[in-house]
Amino acid sequence: MKNSNSLEGLEKQIQDDLSSFKKFNPNQKIDFIEQNKNEILNPKNPDKSADDPKIKFDEISKLRNFTISKWSDTLDEKTQKWVENTKNSMSNDFLKRMQAWFDAMLKAKELEKQAPELFGENGLFGDAVDMVNNALNLDNLGDLKYQKKVLGDFGDLSDIAASSKGFGNQKGNLNRYSIAQILNYFNMIKNNKALMDICDILGRMQNEEKELYKEKIMELTAYSYTQTTPTKRYKEEIIGITLGNDLENIVPQEMSLLDDEDLELLFDLKYIENRLFCFEKQGLISNQEEGQKEIEKEIEKERKKEDQKGPIIICVDTSGSMQGSPETIAKAITLMLTAKAKKENRNCYLINFSTSTICTDMSGAMGINKINDFLELSFNGGTDVGAGLRVGVEQMNKENYKNSDLLVISDGDFGYIDSNLHKQIEEKRKQKNKFYLLDVDGNSGKKDFFDKHWVYDSNTKNIRILCELKQQMKDD
Repeated sequence: MKNSNSLEGLEKQIQDDLSSFKKFNPNQKIDFIEQNKNEILNPKNPDKSADDPKIKFDEISKLRNFTISKWSDTLDEKTQKWVENTKNSMSNDFLKRMQAWFDAMLKAKELEKQAPELFGENGLFGDAVDMVNNALNLDNLGDLKYQKKVLGDFGDLSDIAASSKGFGNQKGNLNRYSIAQILNYFNMIKNNKALMDICDILGRMQNEEKELYKEKIMELTAYSYTQTTPTKRYKEEIIGITLGNDLENIVPQEMSLLDDEDLELLFDLKYIENRLFCFEKQGLISNQEEGQKEIEKEIEKERKKEDQKGPIIICVDTSGSMQGSPETIAKAITLMLTAKAKKENRNCYLINFSTSTICTDMSGAMGINKINDFLELSFNGGTDVGAGLRVGVEQMNKENYKNSDLLVISDGDFGYIDSNLHKQIEEKRKQKNKFYLLDVDGNSGKKDFFDKHWVYDSNTKNIRILCELKQQMKDD
């Protein structure tokens, strides 16, 4: 609040106050303040006291104080209303998050019942509960944008646990696939030994590489040394000056006292009190020490990496020819192989292909939404196995996938690859990377540009080898 010493200044201030008050509180009725101001400044029935400037100044000051007080009351009322609304908003937000949290926990339990192998320690969906707990973040309560994000995290789990989702149109030619069907088929094949063996074949062992490590060992060492110890028993060299009465080592200046009859008595006194300056001498004694002792040493050794399987790359065909049961089987197998790779701490890269590709890197921290989105999407278009193979070869050039093997899961309904891609694959074979094909109920003939071509029979759930690159080379 500004003060003014003049009536004109005070009049301007109250006018400014009223303008600002109306700007922020347009619905407040304050016309009476304006009327009172005009009546004080321009009275209808003026008398001598009404025209007194001092009286007008005091009246206008009181009116301005009333205006400020009215404004303050309005502000307090608005503040109180805002506090109540904020409390209600935070309370409603908290209740919604808690309800979603409980729902998500129930979904997690449903998922665990459907596919217990996918949960537990190092399970593919093992982070489900952690994801739900992390999503229950009570920061920014009342913020609708933040609330939507939190509830969206819970929704990822609900999408997977949904009993049936059917199909729906997505952007372009992508379609949504039923996760429930994939989980049901997963439970049918989860103990299939042949599929487990394929997973064991994928990803060459890294024991061909060597690593350096340090090891502490105890070693017996012989020692021999000469220890020299100073001693005053031997007067071999002067090391300083000391007080005493050793006449043999007396400092020459002390002998000069004997040349003076008056100072001779002082010499005698210093001799008796051991206070004559004498040279301090010492000698050295050498002792020969020999023996053996055990010491701890840290040495660097080289060893092969053992029992550490390499990463895997899985290309899943979701073209039109795979629509229906073959695609369900392919994705269930993908889910099983990915889960096994997760438990073995192996990197896994997924490629969804038709004539184009969508890729998901399952290494590192794996959220449920990653595998969920991958399994749900399908192209239902043409088939270009080269599109998936090119992406896989590019991935093999990266450090964390250089030891990987690639598996194509398809019905084999595709032609041969172009010469440039074939050359790239051969270069990778020289680096000991392998390329495999798992044919789901296919009858399109041998694909001999793969290291192995397996055929999976969905009726018997058996796997047989249709052709093998080494065998082809022998036949040729």
